[in-house]
Amino acid sequence: MHEISLMSDIMRIATEELVRHGGRRLTLVRVRYGVLNQIVPDAMRMAFDAFIAGTPHEGAALELKEEPLRLRCRGCGKEREAASREEMFRPCPSCGKFAGFECRAGDGIFLDHLEAE
Repeated sequence: MHEISLMSDIMRIATEELVRHGGRRLTLVRVRYGVLNQIVPDAMRMAFDAFIAGTPHEGAALELKEEPLRLRCRGCGKEREAASREEMFRPCPSCGKFAGFECRAGDGIFLDHLEAE
């Protein structure tokens, strides 16, 4: 369950930002993640709840937003949304070439937004 490790890093960064900006308590943490990360939202929520339990952040909300996979063909430059990772290993539907694809979105995890008191 890599969600625990991810949430540990997210909460460390969120807490650093909170302190840096003079906040006392997180009220909202918004995380955007790519579909390639294979994150289980319920596992992320459980990890978040475990990290904030018994802290000043208890009661904070977690918002998760999955980002779709966007690929750009290295042959023709056409960018498109892909339904699955497997599409990275198929010919481009626009030009028919096996030129490979550049992943433009859908492979990262980002601490997108924080709200605090």
